[in-house]
Amino acid sequence: MIDAADTFTLGAVLLACVAFSFWAERTRIGLNVGGPLIVLFLSMALANVGVIPHASGLYDTVGGLLVPLAIPLLMLRADIRRVVRDGGPLLLAFLLAVVFTVAGGVAAFYLVDLGEIGPQVAGTLVASYIGGSLNFVATAKAVGLEDPSLYSVAMSADAVGAVFFLMALMSLPALAWVRRAMPSRYLASGAAADATVTPQEEAPGEPLQLHRISLGMALSLLLCAIAQGVAAVLEADSLFILVLTLLALVVANAGGRIVRHVQYDFELGTLFMYIFFAAIGAGADIALVIETALPMLWFIGVVVVVHLLLLLAVGSVLRLDLADVMIASNACILGPAPAAALAASRGWRGLVSPGMLVGLLGYAIATFIGIALTRALG
Repeated sequence: MIDAADTFTLGAVLLACVAFSFWAERTRIGLNVGGPLIVLFLSMALANVGVIPHASGLYDTVGGLLVPLAIPLLMLRADIRRVVRDGGPLLLAFLLAVVFTVAGGVAAFYLVDLGEIGPQVAGTLVASYIGGSLNFVATAKAVGLEDPSLYSVAMSADAVGAVFFLMALMSLPALAWVRRAMPSRYLASGAAADATVTPQEEAPGEPLQLHRISLGMALSLLLCAIAQGVAAVLEADSLFILVLTLLALVVANAGGRIVRHVQYDFELGTLFMYIFFAAIGAGADIALVIETALPMLWFIGVVVVVHLLLLLAVGSVLRLDLADVMIASNACILGPAPAAALAASRGWRGLVSPGMLVGLLGYAIATFIGIALTRALG
């Protein structure tokens, strides 16, 4: 077993887990399972067979430094003005999806008994299903859901629920009653045959420039320092993540002159989050994960069912386009990249960028909603 104080070897193992998960995401199975769950399970397996320790100062450093650093990096592109300007009907569908996700979370809270941690779990999972893994982590830290085993249970249930949600969502166009209730100009025009564009082709990458990467890191650290100072003045450390998220949102929308000079911010933020997932997996007790995962799966099932049923019903009444509803729902539950990927794979070129934009809006608002829901239910 690697000693908990052997920082370099332990760090090498964690980053090897991260590297494998990024590689695995390029395979068909890995794409369906998702990188965060792969790295979580891999590090959890290594810890539970005795290769790496369950506790280490390195894990604490990762959670205390890399997670706050990742939050601004992942939110610098969340331009709310652009979402409002370019979102159109998709924005309305997305806002409805957010409301119905919260409704599903409230219903699940009263239908599924999760014990004393129920409010924290409800807020964290709802934040994840409005935004993404960024909001899962930020909300969990803000509401005090930091036990590694519970964290792993919630993340595992979150990922499994997402797979079943995607299967249900993709099957909607095949259901005749859904097509009758909610016609789509995209499906009627046969746009799905032109599935040749990808989000990457829409926005080709720029040459790597180290000064632009360094600027993003410096900006993120500065926001962390300011947020920490504000939390200290208010004598409320629990507000650190909330203040940091708010500051990142302000910079994303008011600091355009600075943000446009930043490069690879999202990629760096994603890397930091994956390292954190590896540390969380290492701290998890797999026996407890298996024992407590089922109630959370039921919880997520209720959230997803309520979300889809209400969105289809209200969308039909408002005569929303089925394609808009599908992309909005995907952006809400799974995030911007999966929403853009779904639009691209279906050949709905006009929905690729708007899907990405409303998904980024989810990143911007989900943590606030998750924290508010936790307090309301608590």
